[in-house]
Amino acid sequence: MSALNDKKAKPWPKNCVWPEPVKAGTGYYWEAEDADALPLDEAGEDLIAIKDYMDGLISEGRLNEDYSINSDYASCSDEMTDEIESWEPECGSEYWDENGFDFEAWNDDMVAQLNNLKLPLPSPVDDIQRVINYEFINENILRQAFTRRAFAAEYGVGDSEVLEFYGDSVLNTVIIRELAKLSSEVDGDSPCAPFSSDYNEGELTKIKQHYVNGEHLAARADALELDKYILYGTGEQESKSAKENMIEALIGAVAVDCGWDWHTLETVVDQLICFQISNAILRQSYYDMFNAWHQRRFGCMPDYELSKGMPIDSAMKEYRYLCTLRYSIPENDKGLWTSQRVDVQQKTRSEAREYAAMEAYSFLVSNGLWLNLSDAKIEPNQENSINQLQELFQKKYVDQPEYHFDDLNDRWRCRCICNGINGLGSGKTKTQAKKNAAFVVLVKLMMSAGLANEKMKTDMLNMLLN
Repeated sequence: MSALNDKKAKPWPKNCVWPEPVKAGTGYYWEAEDADALPLDEAGEDLIAIKDYMDGLISEGRLNEDYSINSDYASCSDEMTDEIESWEPECGSEYWDENGFDFEAWNDDMVAQLNNLKLPLPSPVDDIQRVINYEFINENILRQAFTRRAFAAEYGVGDSEVLEFYGDSVLNTVIIRELAKLSSEVDGDSPCAPFSSDYNEGELTKIKQHYVNGEHLAARADALELDKYILYGTGEQESKSAKENMIEALIGAVAVDCGWDWHTLETVVDQLICFQISNAILRQSYYDMFNAWHQRRFGCMPDYELSKGMPIDSAMKEYRYLCTLRYSIPENDKGLWTSQRVDVQQKTRSEAREYAAMEAYSFLVSNGLWLNLSDAKIEPNQENSINQLQELFQKKYVDQPEYHFDDLNDRWRCRCICNGINGLGSGKTKTQAKKNAAFVVLVKLMMSAGLANEKMKTDMLNMLLN
């Protein structure tokens, strides 16, 4: 006996975010005419093909509008009557009898098929599909991905645990494939070491772990607002592990539903995980930096839309990815629209997003809109630059500045990084190099806020030349 027919299962909970799946032969919701607007499995597509074929027979006159045999067809086509009576359709013979096409029997099968695949409305299916950019054929698999084992045991439905297992494997594979595309190459002219990677094994493990760990997956579930669709059992509490499991199960559900199509899986995993290689190793990415700025300023993420772009090779086997970034900028006196757009193409999704964010960041900096320092009352001073930069941090105008040093034997070189702006300074002492680097960053920060005067720029240029 199937779980759906288990008489011991509780009645479906009232006000549940997911509607109860239709039990076989009862409570049909979808009608046959709905099929044209819905993705179908192979059986459903076969049923559509049969009706299309029969509609073609109506067009050629062999059948009447009600799908009965047209008795006048023989005289119209000069065929013999006995040939008409012995004729068999090329498909749909199971719905064919001496009267023609049994539309009612076909309709009943199509209704049953649709209601086996689709959930009654209203349901969260459309909202979830928009988030992951994938349309499910069998919506019950999608619901199952959100079903905890405790809920499944109470209400007689399938749980998500095997889908989690599949999704975990898919997630690891997609991330490793993306890492290989981004950071490794094979050089046929180097027989000693044809394969090379920008990162060593430990660094690659660190990057992968960043994206598959429970904290990141749970955070993505929250950010995408998918956590509200999880079906918990009675007494179960919301948890990070449940959110992590749901993300994995959702990936597994897509794998099963799409027949393990890797292009589809890569697209869905990218939507869910948002893989950006640069934020896991040492430096912050423009993508992270720009998103944080946009979130602080406008209370929402900018919109990244990814689609297939120009082909990479003449065989058209690989394509670049087009990223369209739509974002907001502050009201300004520069005649700039507050809604902006960037279009870039790169080899991978990750690179396309990164370059789009970099262009948006550069646009804001060049137009003095990146920072709001108008009331900070800071006049960059070379001798006091370290303290001035620290003061901006303490007043929450900027992030914590970072300093990195190189010993050049007779001199010190310092790189200061703050809010995505780099400043390089050198000096005979470590402190002097740090002051000079901080001063460059201060002036660049003022420039990014549209507040730098000519004296500041000249002082910075003189310091760099000396």
